[in-house]
Amino acid sequence: MRQYYTFILAFIVSSMAFGQTYDLGVVHVAGYDFKVVAVPDFDSAGDTDLSDVGFTLMLPAGASDVVNEASALTPRTWTVTEFDAAFLTGLGLGDGTRDAFQFNMPAGQSLFAHTMGQMIDLVTFSVSNMPVSGVMSFLDNSDPIAVGSGGVLDSFYNSNIDMTTTQDYFSGYAPGLESFNFDTLSTEDFPINTNSIKIYPNPTADYVYIDSNLQFKTIDVYDINGRRVARHQENLNQIDLRNLSGGVYFLYLIYEEKKLFKRIIKK
Repeated sequence: MRQYYTFILAFIVSSMAFGQTYDLGVVHVAGYDFKVVAVPDFDSAGDTDLSDVGFTLMLPAGASDVVNEASALTPRTWTVTEFDAAFLTGLGLGDGTRDAFQFNMPAGQSLFAHTMGQMIDLVTFSVSNMPVSGVMSFLDNSDPIAVGSGGVLDSFYNSNIDMTTTQDYFSGYAPGLESFNFDTLSTEDFPINTNSIKIYPNPTADYVYIDSNLQFKTIDVYDINGRRVARHQENLNQIDLRNLSGGVYFLYLIYEEKKLFKRIIKK
């Protein structure tokens, strides 16, 4: 009888542990800035100890890269390794249409508590060269590319959630956050005559001025590689470029969830 109760208790504990997992998701911040989050399906009883995390994002094959990656968990660091489409097809993996970017936060310690459904920021990054088509998505562990890589490109979330043992609690991808379609960043999305927006002087040495009757929410400045270099949320009629080096930049204007890119030149 004692063995029977021991078996039942072990089954219950195992079932409870199985229900404590994390999904990963990619969140669009603004322009070509993104972050990856972990979403737990349980309330932690206290601090959890996050050891290491990994996942792979697939981008359309071409010139776009993952840049400016930064950890959201101080003082942890991330590495990003690219496996381009040509390299993958050379190994017999993939169809040559996607580049793989493998993110990894090496083993360490990050202590924090959380609630069910809370988004835990893991890493922020930008996508260079401003793609306006194609999809960025997680590589599923069951994808032939992941299987063929022998686990190198797998997603995982190793944590000690009850201060006993470290295990992989990754369960999948958060609904609605599995991918991002770059088509939504099309450079013209205003159903108005964009000639009614005047940006001057262009080229400029210090400031550009915006003459429009539209009420912009934010104006971001991106460099030619798709990196956000400035954000303006106040005094949106005057954009300060004095701290930027000479070159081509893009203003990313947001108006009532609509967007517009304008090309400018800094002398």
